[in-house]
Order: sequence, then C-alpha cells, then structure tokens
Amino acid sequence: MHSPLLLTLKSRPMLAILYGASLALGLLVALPLFSTLTAEDADSLAPLRMLPGFDYTVYSDFMAENEKAVSPLLRVGRWVGVAYLLLSVFFAGGILYRFTQPGFAQPGNTKPGLGFRTVDFWRASSTYFGRYLRLLGVTGLFVFSAGLIWLVIGALAIVALTDTFTERGLFGIGAGAFGLFSIAVTFILCVGDYAKVIMFRDDERGAFRAFGTAVRFVWRNLRATYGRYWLLIGLGTGLFGLYFVLDELIGMSNWFTIGLMLLIQQAFILSRIVLKVWNLGIAYNLYGQTGTLRAHMPTGDVAPM
Repeated sequence: MHSPLLLTLKSRPMLAILYGASLALGLLVALPLFSTLTAEDADSLAPLRMLPGFDYTVYSDFMAENEKAVSPLLRVGRWVGVAYLLLSVFFAGGILYRFTQPGFAQPGNTKPGLGFRTVDFWRASSTYFGRYLRLLGVTGLFVFSAGLIWLVIGALAIVALTDTFTERGLFGIGAGAFGLFSIAVTFILCVGDYAKVIMFRDDERGAFRAFGTAVRFVWRNLRATYGRYWLLIGLGTGLFGLYFVLDELIGMSNWFTIGLMLLIQQAFILSRIVLKVWNLGIAYNLYGQTGTLRAHMPTGDVAPM
C-alpha cells in the first residue's frame, strides 16, 4: 500500500487540481449563502449562537423567519453535490492515468515515476468519462437494489416479530439489517472502483461486463481488496472523528478560532482527496499484480472512447 500512497503524496499538481475543483464547487454555495445570511439576519443573533455548535431550536426559528431567502440556496447546494459526484467520475480516468508512470505497477517498486503532465491528466479524464458515467449508473442500480432488499427484509422481520421482541430487540433487528446493508453497499462500491481499473487497464467498454469481472476479482481476493477498502474507510472515519474532537476543543468563539477551524477543515478535505486517490492507486496496483491483464496502456497514450 505504500507505493500508491507515495505516488499520491508526490502528485501535488494533481492534488491541487482535485482540491481546487472541490473548493470552487463549495464556494458556489458558501459565498451566496454568506451574503444572504449577512443581508437577512439583520440584528439576529442566531448565526452567532450556532457558531459554538448546532442548535436545532435556533436553526428552526431562523429558518421560519428567512426560509424564502435561504431555501433556494440549500437546493442549489444539493445540485452542487450532484455536480461534485459527476466531477469525481470525470477525474477518475485522470487519476488512474497518473498511476501508469514507468515501473509503478512492478512488484517491489518503491520509486514510482514522478512525471506529471496536466494535459495528459485532462485528456485521460475526458476520454474515460463516458465509460465511467455508465459504470456509475450500473453501480447505482446495484446499490439501490441492495438498499431495497435489506429494507424489505428488515421491515418484514420487524413486523413478524413485533409481538415477540421488546422495542430494544426490534431496534437490534433494524440495526442488524442496516449493518448488512452497509456491508453490501461498501462491497458494491469497492467492486465499482475495481471495475474502473478494469475498464482502464483492459480497455473494457461494457460497464456490466467490467462490473461482473470486478465482482469475481474482488471475491477471489476478498482480504486484499475489500479488507483494504474497509481499512481506508476506517482511516476516513477516524479523521472525521478527529475533526469533531478538534471542533469541540477549539470551538468558534472568535475570528481567530473561526479561521483556525477553517484551515483545519480544508486540511481534512485535502486528506479525504488523498484517501480517494490512494484507494484507486491500491486497486490499480493490486489488479496489475495478478497477471490477469490483457493489455497495458503505454505511458503517453490515451485510448479512444
């Protein structure tokens, strides 16, 4: 796992592009929202009262008075979330192309190539966007199916055992169904990442075929693939928890602490981007070490759609 991480950390121009895109999308909502709050709150103390922590009562009172001005911006925020998802799909090809540096995928290599060409990154991103967009649809279909199945199973189990178990027992059944749903969804998302690698390295154009091949590959190498995927989830969850601990310790009581928490927040956003790139690098490296490749894309060439 160290070789993909090494190349990820040394890919500062690529990380800057990914971070800049994420920051730009965030500012599309943050700046208008800040202007609206500044114009609407007048002498209201609600924004200041929510700085130390979220207070639903204060939030609901503020929204009751300013809902017409704020609600459209919140809807824009949801559309920005969709745009961020599509942007993540777009950049996947460029990220994987970064790992085609000479000698990177060779077992035991600890000095991956460091060259980065922005034009190749953008070209690879645009080249594979169509394929990965279809793969997103396939992955979403399976995630929806898994959610529906475990929702139905959990609901039927609760209804059937209502007279047998206490509320605590029924809650346990619901939590168990949610846990199995989480396992199924994370497995599907892990498979989706390896399907991206297969479409990239094997020049596979069929999203369903790539997904099926990825399912077999992940299942045969469950510990190396899904196990590492959960390790990265654990790291991300730990960073998320650390952020809230720092937020609780530092607070946002003045401009200095607000600025400090803003810097910490951006550092955590950048760390999440690093985890995402690292995850794709692990998948690329692991799939390349299995000896199942049918084709290898030479550095400097981007295959057509």
